[in-house]
Amino acid sequence: MTEISRDVTNLPETEAKLREFVEQGVISGGILAWGTANGPVRYHGEGVLGYARKDVVDERSIFRVYSQSKPVTGIGAMMLIEDGVIGLDQPIGEILPAFAEMRVIEGEDPEVTRPAARPITIRHLLTHTAGFGMDGMTLGALYAKHGVTPGTREWVPGPGDLPVPATLAELGERIAALPLATDPGTRFDYSVALDVLGLVIEVASGVPFETFLKTRLFDPLGMVDTGFSITADQAARFADLPQQEEDGTWALADDAADSLYARPYYPSGGGGLVSTAHDYSRFAAMLLNEGELDGVRVLKPETVRLARSNLLPEAVTHVDLPIGYTLSNVGMGAGMSVSLQASEQTNSFFDWPGAVPAGVFGWPGAAGTACWMDPKRKFFLLYLTQYWPSWLNGSMRPEIVAAAYRDLEKR
Repeated sequence: MTEISRDVTNLPETEAKLREFVEQGVISGGILAWGTANGPVRYHGEGVLGYARKDVVDERSIFRVYSQSKPVTGIGAMMLIEDGVIGLDQPIGEILPAFAEMRVIEGEDPEVTRPAARPITIRHLLTHTAGFGMDGMTLGALYAKHGVTPGTREWVPGPGDLPVPATLAELGERIAALPLATDPGTRFDYSVALDVLGLVIEVASGVPFETFLKTRLFDPLGMVDTGFSITADQAARFADLPQQEEDGTWALADDAADSLYARPYYPSGGGGLVSTAHDYSRFAAMLLNEGELDGVRVLKPETVRLARSNLLPEAVTHVDLPIGYTLSNVGMGAGMSVSLQASEQTNSFFDWPGAVPAGVFGWPGAAGTACWMDPKRKFFLLYLTQYWPSWLNGSMRPEIVAAAYRDLEKR
């Protein structure tokens, strides 16, 4: 299948799959959005914003997109690369001096280290190959002890642990003082790299990271409800984050009426954004249209093509997650993966493309969200819902995207 027609009015099997999830109580509600680079965006919502809510899900409903923030941060960095302010292979120590002389842990003892073989570069941050760790992944316990737990606003420090940093600068200071898990450019480690990249953007641009994204990306694209927090007038449109307990009942990991997202927190480029189907669709359509939307250009075509190409360092030949999963036939672009070969559906939460052709790029979020962008077909599919814990419905997104491609093949 090559580029599809300008308008795809409906995706019957995909819409039915979402309806099935809601009717079975797997999720309280969700929304699909799809479209082509220059065509209209279509939406299909089902259900409500929480199990105890009556607010119907629609394109203006606000969701926590967690790691779907990473492609946004990656594109922010690509803007500065296009501007000549930073370089793809520039050492970040030239921008953030605290990262100029990193050390690598040897064995299990974080006190036993050696000098890193090479400096961390912007490329390493974009592709999770800087050597950093992350709560729940490599070096997770060490990071948590120092309060470095991006994306977990509910985290409460234990005895002797540091609280969450108040600013990106403070986050950077803490991370720079910790050892790396491995030499930069030698291994994929899902990590805090995109949070550090937010700090790079902040320092290199001379404006706060959240301001940079708003003025350079969100405002030009009309992404009016995308940001790192919610306001009082947005609360009624903000989805609950339900958490399934061991007995199968639902509790609230985050109550929209009294949300952690309404309280101060540093702008986490790796997992802190909230957005809507309307807003994130505009971001996706811009990327499919190679940097332009509705006559507004935010990136050159060649920059977008670079962002969605495989930017992994030559030494990194595959994408492994430290918790025992390998993403098959996948490379990494600017904060997002790119499918290198046609992939089969695996029903694995982590092998996220599932039943998609080569060239598809994007990244999912921990609470059930994802966006797939197919440059060959000039087609994107966005799926927003909310649930916790993140592994609860591992087959949901692969089933959604597989249904979408079956719908497209029937056209």
